[in-house]
Amino acid sequence: MKSITQNYVNDKNVNSSIINFFKSYKIASVLKSSNAYKQKGVPVAALFQYLFRLIFTNRSMYMNMLTGKHVEGFAKDTIYRFLNSISIN
Repeated sequence: MKSITQNYVNDKNVNSSIINFFKSYKIASVLKSSNAYKQKGVPVAALFQYLFRLIFTNRSMYMNMLTGKHVEGFAKDTIYRFLNSISIN
């Protein structure tokens, strides 16, 4: 029987807290009012939530991809385009 590591439990708690924070403070609406939107593909809120999660789990996108933990369904180019968008206030 395998035990659940502390990091896994901590990551689940952080992820749950972030999801609750995004819902409570309506971050998707805030992003939309800040002109952060996409024409198609992955929603901006999902990208922002992923970046937020990286900060609070003390991880990098590079290490997530290297270790195979990046299962979000979008590539790093999607994140880079989002971060370099000039239309977001």
